Amino acid sequence: MSSRRNLLTYLATATLARAATESTGPALLLTSIAVLGNGASGSYLVASLTGAAAIGGPVVGAVLDRSRRPRLAFGGAMVGLAIGIVGIALFIGHAPLPAIMALAAVTGLAYPALTGAWTAQLPPLVTPAMLPRAYSADAGTYSVASIIGPPAAAALIAVSVKAPLWLPVILLLMALAMLRFVPLEPRARHAHHSLLSDLRHGAATIVRRLPLRRTILITTIAFAGQAAVFICTPLIAQQLTGSLAFTGVIFAALAAGGVIAAGLTLRFPVTRPDATIIVTTVISGIALAVIGLAHSAALVLIGAFVIGLTEAPQLTAMFLIRSRESPERVRGQVFTTASSLRMSAFAIGSAVFGSMLVFGTSTVIWAGVGLHVIGLALGLAAGPPIRRSSVRRRRQTTRAAAPDSTPAGPRTLAP
Repeated sequence: MSSRRNLLTYLATATLARAATESTGPALLLTSIAVLGNGASGSYLVASLTGAAAIGGPVVGAVLDRSRRPRLAFGGAMVGLAIGIVGIALFIGHAPLPAIMALAAVTGLAYPALTGAWTAQLPPLVTPAMLPRAYSADAGTYSVASIIGPPAAAALIAVSVKAPLWLPVILLLMALAMLRFVPLEPRARHAHHSLLSDLRHGAATIVRRLPLRRTILITTIAFAGQAAVFICTPLIAQQLTGSLAFTGVIFAALAAGGVIAAGLTLRFPVTRPDATIIVTTVISGIALAVIGLAHSAALVLIGAFVIGLTEAPQLTAMFLIRSRESPERVRGQVFTTASSLRMSAFAIGSAVFGSMLVFGTSTVIWAGVGLHVIGLALGLAAGPPIRRSSVRRRRQTTRAAAPDSTPAGPRTLAP
């Protein structure tokens, strides 16, 4: 009963915090278009917001792994993100664009704490038997957050040009109120390991564990490709309907696919995470190509819906692989580093695709498809063969108590 209660409070907090992070990017993009008058400036601000994660993520994860007061650390991240968004809302349109970009970059340092680092807190909260479904439920919070955040942010543009930015602030304050009910406990301290040593060990884990390296390469590069649909959605909405309001409908279709997939993943848990990464990336690339070829709103919505369908199983597979391949000592760091790399790739993709908008939305979409192909090729070349049998994974689960002094002992509870 305690594990179920822990999971429910964890998921409620996660959903609110991630609805805030999911809505921040679209809110910033829409507000930038409305206030500054062009999509390129909005893409630069989104890139600045998420780009800091590449530098901040590994450090944030390592610090949280060593924190004696994790609740205070996560609360500080929520407050910092909220203050930064308020600052952007107040100064956008009044301060020079580079200054707003700098503020967005500082604000984005809090992102890793609410994505990868939060997921890394899950294993101690539930029983070993519950962990696979708990990861599926955690992946589902992103889908639920997607259906709450971006469409609501898009709808608020009708209230005022800056109203979308107030939504994530309110959601963060609600998450902060829920945080006190999550039983976070400090990790066991490794007295003989410095922060720098933990950072090195986390980096070595990512590089040396081939399944983890393959997963990170595929999902990071393909996620950069998904930035294409994010950057193009407001312009596609205008082209097809003459209004920015249809942006919310497209985001809602994507989120609806995510919610449905999250429910199916809970009912049918991911049992072959390595293969799931590859299959979902292929499907996402095909769906993105459909959007590139579409000349009607219906096809765009179908493509967005299918992309959403791939989200929950892919996230669940990512979590399982990270957990399986990471020693507890640096678990949070591995989660935040992998998450930060994805967000940074998305930021770079946003900036590049924003500058490519002069060539048209179709060109940008096809560039995104190309990144899916590149990610798959590089990941498959850098990783081990996909095994049909799960015997090896079952053997890994028996080494639950293996000391984490080994370079990368697999997590106990991975399937």
